[in-house]
Amino acid sequence: MSFRDTLKVKVGPERYAHIGKEAQTELSRALEMPLKDKFDADQYYSPRPLLKEFASEAEHFDKVGLRVLPAEVAHVVFRCKLLLATKSEQEFNQKSGLISLFANRAISPNWTDKQMTFDQLEDKYVSGLEPDIRERTLLSHISSLNPDQPGSQQAFFEDLFSSLSVPFISFLDEDLVRKHTRYEAGLRSYDSATAKEFFSAPSVGFTITGTNNYCFAHGSIWLRTFLNMLRIAAFIYPGQMEFNIGNQMEPPTFPVFLGGHAHGSFQWDEDKKESWEKLPDGCLSRSWGFRGVSNMWLDLRNCPSIKEFMLAHKTIFERLRNPWNESNANDVAPTLDILSSATQIPDLGAKVLLIYCCLEHLFVPAEAGAENSKYIIGGLNALKPQLVPWFRERLYVQRNEYAHKGFVLRDEKTFGLIKESIKNVMSLLVAKLSASS
Repeated sequence: MSFRDTLKVKVGPERYAHIGKEAQTELSRALEMPLKDKFDADQYYSPRPLLKEFASEAEHFDKVGLRVLPAEVAHVVFRCKLLLATKSEQEFNQKSGLISLFANRAISPNWTDKQMTFDQLEDKYVSGLEPDIRERTLLSHISSLNPDQPGSQQAFFEDLFSSLSVPFISFLDEDLVRKHTRYEAGLRSYDSATAKEFFSAPSVGFTITGTNNYCFAHGSIWLRTFLNMLRIAAFIYPGQMEFNIGNQMEPPTFPVFLGGHAHGSFQWDEDKKESWEKLPDGCLSRSWGFRGVSNMWLDLRNCPSIKEFMLAHKTIFERLRNPWNESNANDVAPTLDILSSATQIPDLGAKVLLIYCCLEHLFVPAEAGAENSKYIIGGLNALKPQLVPWFRERLYVQRNEYAHKGFVLRDEKTFGLIKESIKNVMSLLVAKLSASS
């Protein structure tokens, strides 16, 4: 039995029919696209990502042990259909989709296959996904991390990952050359610059088994979640505070696979994406409202507290074992994204507003138009009634003062409220996840 046939049996006729339907939609969209734009330049079709459309199917794929994405199956089926529907090789190439998506030749039908039937094409190229299934480590480059004592930071991350029982790995220490000889044996020479480039160092990685696209999608979700939680934890429990002239926030870099010798380019359009589909952001800078940003410090003063924070919120990582769960896209990703932004934005009042907006996101229905605070208080009463006084008498009052005055005082009382509020929102997120499981 071919891998295509095995896949069909495991997912069932209804789910596979949905894959075929989305592939047919892609075909219709591609065929409607003119080959030339209004300036007579060639146009190339870009298929939809289809991750959200196949969320339930992706969840089922994981349950039955298929380490491929339904979206990539749909893209392969689309290309098989397109081959039979186009009249020239030029049209087929322009409407096939992004080249990177089909870098694997085993899933890339070409014009010479034109004489094959659709069933033959589908069987050959969907089955081509199977040889692509292997273990990979996706790396996210990190920046704005205190460069002092990388060895102690490396030890901290290794201990943290072991305590969380998650397949993360980090490359921070100065002994990267030795690691490079182990990961890529047989080179004529090794040096620190080559090793740093090989590991995208400093970097954090996530190891998983699957196709290239499967590993990228899963790894991105885990890395994005961890890096957001690390920013939040290090803000609540700060180490050394140092404001360096010239320190600046950077955009996320495109994650790369360990051993692939790829370079992660800066991504400047992440704000066009929803929280759940953003790339991991390895810029670990933070702001304390001094109209400047600081590197993240990890030292003996805050590492134990950060570890305790991560373990206290382990439920979030456990939920990621099924990354396609609806709550990950609707609750976890947006909440962590908002709180992560709150740690970096310089204005203290804006931090307060972001925290309030986070509570609105967790508890206020989308169709609600007014009196949002009542929905928030209702959610607090349902999950953690002891937090109602904090919200009603402190955070909500500060939010209103900022709205009317346009500023809040930069004092220890405000700092304390912000840190306490972020901790409370994280505890509410965990409580909501626990209540829905």
